[in-house]
Amino acid sequence: MKEKDSKIDHSHQLILYVEKEDSSYGPVQTGSYMANHYLDDFFEKKERLRQKRLDELIEGRISPLAYYKDLVDIGEGDLAVRVGISRRKLRSHMTPEGFTRVSVSLLARYAEVFGVPVAQIFQIILCDESRIELTHEGTGVPQVMITRINRK
Repeated sequence: MKEKDSKIDHSHQLILYVEKEDSSYGPVQTGSYMANHYLDDFFEKKERLRQKRLDELIEGRISPLAYYKDLVDIGEGDLAVRVGISRRKLRSHMTPEGFTRVSVSLLARYAEVFGVPVAQIFQIILCDESRIELTHEGTGVPQVMITRINRK
């Protein structure tokens, strides 16, 4: 890459080694092309996926384990290995029916991989920006409650 092509004005800075005008190679501090052009799009897609999975959870089509799996963006195979179960068993845990048969000790292993407390698997906390007020809603999965935190 030529030095003139590497210049990007963005707050996410990085060092690139580029071909300079005198044909030598050296470091240049510049902005991240990916962050400048694609970061907003990434966060929008991530939020749409989170909302879609939340809707599926509320409707009782997925378990909270499936919700968290997609939030942390981990594949089935990797999650199964980290939790210490087969992929087939993991797939059953992704359904509301299969979730009811998961032991607390196994939930603790899931929670560790997801980086949340075990109790968090049984409730999804949503926060509206305007007020602080807790409301609780049931979902299609009987063991799961949605807790909303609203600012007053």
